[in-house]
Amino acid sequence: MTYKELKKKIKKEQKSLALLIRNGKSGRKPKNQNTNNMTDWERLEYNQGQYRHQHIVYCTMFNKTPYELIEQPRGNNKPSTYFLDKLKNEWEEKIDKTNEQTTID
Repeated sequence: MTYKELKKKIKKEQKSLALLIRNGKSGRKPKNQNTNNMTDWERLEYNQGQYRHQHIVYCTMFNKTPYELIEQPRGNNKPSTYFLDKLKNEWEEKIDKTNEQTTID
């Protein structure tokens, strides 16, 4: 996977997470709850955290945006550095593997 392909894939994942979050938020009101948004509502907090961390790594890795410009959280609401590093390493490995394959061929 090339750098551009990985960037597009991650952007696509972020868009699908945003849809799940939007659907889950609508399911918070009892009058809007139905079978279509129940699972999204139950996973809302997880999806929000996943999107937040992906967004931070995406912006710092692909757009070279400093963290301070992405968000300024309160002291008790910092993102998980472990999860940020894990995502970044996974994405960098995908890029490195493709670079190695192109040099071997």
